[in-house]
Amino acid sequence: MAFFGVSARNAEQKAAMQALINKKPFTFLTGPAGSGKTLVAQAVGLDRTIENQAFRKMIYTRLQAQVGMDVGALPGDLDEKTYPFVAPFMDNLEVMSNKASEIKRYLTEGDEDKRKVFFDTIQTIRGRSLNFAYFMGDEAQNLDIHTMAAIATRPGLNAKFVFLGNFSQIDNPRLRNKQNNGLYRLLSGLYEKGAHQYFDHINLTETQRHPVVEVVEEILRNHEMPAEFAELEARGNVAQ
Repeated sequence: MAFFGVSARNAEQKAAMQALINKKPFTFLTGPAGSGKTLVAQAVGLDRTIENQAFRKMIYTRLQAQVGMDVGALPGDLDEKTYPFVAPFMDNLEVMSNKASEIKRYLTEGDEDKRKVFFDTIQTIRGRSLNFAYFMGDEAQNLDIHTMAAIATRPGLNAKFVFLGNFSQIDNPRLRNKQNNGLYRLLSGLYEKGAHQYFDHINLTETQRHPVVEVVEEILRNHEMPAEFAELEARGNVAQ
């Protein structure tokens, strides 16, 4: 199984790809850094929007949270201010097929009627109904309940919303409490309601980056992540 030159490297990624092409409105991909969450979701989204044309547009967004010291206001117009926060999306194009360079015209096409891929800020999503859209919400572990509610109530006709999160990398200390974390509350609530007809949850556990990343995760992950978050992630484990 492959999309835009990206093949599943393990059973977890294969399960994620299968979930991303079904009709359920929500797909949750959780797991450690480098497990392929964003890459897999992006590859499937591009294929389903550009090649398969199951969707009219693809939207990528993530909370514009900064790590470490705040660098202050960024210069430029909205697109220029947003670009640093969509760098992961652009990085992933480098490992896709030779069609990757062609994709870039779908990102910059001046005529919005022809444009297929959009980088939208979370702040602009209120009030929208997203029909025939493939929506990627990256770094979703950093969303509070208010923001998650604003996003998760946007699906319209034939919409796929993909939430990607790593609970060990929550940047706001307040969101390390399960009562305040929007991703935790939404995913755990769907489980509690038994609403499996509306969502899939796949937990990716195998790191695909340099082997040292897995060592770092072993050192820091359990220290950073509360037990209840780890338990929720584990509910999406793929049976081996």
